[in-house]
Amino acid sequence: MTTSASTPNSAPVLRTVAILVSTAIVGIGQTYIVLPLLSTIAVDLGTSASAAAWLATAFSLSFAAGFLLAGPCADRFGPRRVILIGLIAATASTAAVATAQTLPVAIGLRAVQGVTVAALAPTGFAYVADQIAQTRRPAALSALSSAGLAAAVLMQVAAQILTPWGWQSIFIASTVLLAGLAVIAWRGLRPDTGERADSVLGALARMRRLLTRPALLGLYAATLTLMGSFVIVYTGLELAGPAAIAGNPNAILILRASALPAVIAVPLLAGFLSRWAPRHRAAIALLVAGAAVAVAAVLGENVIVLALALLVFVGGIAAAAPAIVELIHQRADGAIGASTALYTASMFLGTSIGPQIAALLQPGGFTGIGAVAGCILAIGALLVWTAGSRSAS
Repeated sequence: MTTSASTPNSAPVLRTVAILVSTAIVGIGQTYIVLPLLSTIAVDLGTSASAAAWLATAFSLSFAAGFLLAGPCADRFGPRRVILIGLIAATASTAAVATAQTLPVAIGLRAVQGVTVAALAPTGFAYVADQIAQTRRPAALSALSSAGLAAAVLMQVAAQILTPWGWQSIFIASTVLLAGLAVIAWRGLRPDTGERADSVLGALARMRRLLTRPALLGLYAATLTLMGSFVIVYTGLELAGPAAIAGNPNAILILRASALPAVIAVPLLAGFLSRWAPRHRAAIALLVAGAAVAVAAVLGENVIVLALALLVFVGGIAAAAPAIVELIHQRADGAIGASTALYTASMFLGTSIGPQIAALLQPGGFTGIGAVAGCILAIGALLVWTAGSRSAS
């Protein structure tokens, strides 16, 4: 593999990013794989689809909580070590979910899975900060940010394709992938370098200090709306999709896959988008995403319009995410690991709330669900704009 982009003090860029992006897609994708399976799981476990949505919520809550420990552990012990331990633990916990025979057991195992998979997300950002040359770091961070959204699309599509073999099949496939990635990461990621925190408690103290800054609190609140709205929309499609796609799994599969080009395009356009200040990029992208989901809510009976609206919606989310990360890093006074852990925790706190909001709004149909998601994104844009202005002053 070519490593000309690297410096003598940096890891091979393409190999490193490929490993971290693959790990992020499979790991973060565990958040979303149950969304297209809610009805199937409900039938198999003898419950309702809205009750089965707790499988997404339990994972996301423990996932978000796990970030708060994974980030400081990466600062103390090194991100590569945490990634490797996380991959091994995630392999075991993911396999365990496939054995669940009742909904309460499945929910408990999903919560355990969330904690183990949490070791893979903020540590990837920390590894990039430690190992990738500064000139290549923005593109690497953009790729990692987009990997989370790619995971939402790719792993939902994979789960739906494997549905005929039972809802457990996607967890079995994920187990195999995670085990393989553990071997690849062990061989392919360069050992940790740089100074480490004196203790996990010291790293946690830095995180606590970040939460006393109003500008960062505003940005973390905006982050919560980012993936919260994303999950609301895609859970809404499953629970209360427009009549044009209701009961048509192939149509829902195409809708999920149709958003993938937007996820791929945003990192490729990173250089062009960087011409605008991150505050402007994030706020405008959130407003565009909100407008797109509003169109989907009103005109969603037309499948073509719905697909185009979802494409723009996902593109807006994909463009806003790295801009918010950039804003957070600018205001973290060097506490990159801690600030990134709080960012990912905020993101997946929104993810954990999303399925419950969608289930609550189900009686109003997809129109109501889309309208609420659009309003949430508008609030997120306002939070970014206000927090950016405050921190700049």
